[in-house]
Amino acid sequence: MEISFRRYTGSELVFELIDQLVGVAKSNDPELFPRKLIEKYEKIMYERPASMAALNILRYIANYYLEHGFNGLIEYCSKLRSEYDSMLWKSADVASRRVNSGERILTNSNSLAIRRLLKLIRDHGKDVEVYVTESKPGKEGLLLAEYAESLGFKVYLMVDSAVRFFMKNVDKVFVGAEAIASNGAVVSKIGTSLISLIAHEARKRVFTVAPSLKFSYETIYGELMKVPEGGVELILEPGRDEELPEGFTARIPLYDVTPSEYIDAIATEHGLIAPQAIPLLLRSIYGAYPPVIPSLHELFTKLREKHGLR
Repeated sequence: MEISFRRYTGSELVFELIDQLVGVAKSNDPELFPRKLIEKYEKIMYERPASMAALNILRYIANYYLEHGFNGLIEYCSKLRSEYDSMLWKSADVASRRVNSGERILTNSNSLAIRRLLKLIRDHGKDVEVYVTESKPGKEGLLLAEYAESLGFKVYLMVDSAVRFFMKNVDKVFVGAEAIASNGAVVSKIGTSLISLIAHEARKRVFTVAPSLKFSYETIYGELMKVPEGGVELILEPGRDEELPEGFTARIPLYDVTPSEYIDAIATEHGLIAPQAIPLLLRSIYGAYPPVIPSLHELFTKLREKHGLR
């Protein structure tokens, strides 16, 4: 199977990030840990600024470290990991209850939340057919198709441009998310907005599977999420870029934004909610809206100042 490039999904990034920080925290080095924490933050902000689950995990860990230092830090990080794992399973379970045996569902990319959804559909004894787009650039859809097939589902793998052609065969659409804005817009793998638009046109329901840790609190205050782009190496074999015309520029967005009006519901660990109900959900979780949560910029500015890191 040829995969152009392999990158962590948003949830895989969370688990890898926590594991790495726990490893660093075991050193009890008051210089090393904050430096690594800042490095991780800057790397994610540069490479994947819309990966809100990872950024929110960094928010919580940085806030805890500023208040408590190493006291209970490893236990706290391990608890965050366990809680996020539970959030993912619960979100997938909520979504799985909207699937009936005999239905045909469409999805894309290689979201861990969607993989867990498929696993639970199989565990619940429901037999469905799965349509998967190849999901360029990266072709992560090939990995998801292979996984769905391993669970015993009948799988149809299609090129991205064939979504409208096959949508008439589909009953429901399920997608993952890199982030969810305060207005209910969903940032996900490039092509998701087109899938959702076509599903909306065909009157097919679209569900996003995303735990609440993927909500972007900064967007409540008007900040915009950045959608990163990749280079020409994502669509051409090594060395082929030399064949391109002089002055050629490739623009390859890795994610896109789906407006809330094209999303029927978001499956979270708290249940199924309409995108427009996000403020109500956050109020129920934190007791107020907007929730009182320290901003990433403020936290990491404090961390740098406290440890003399610029």
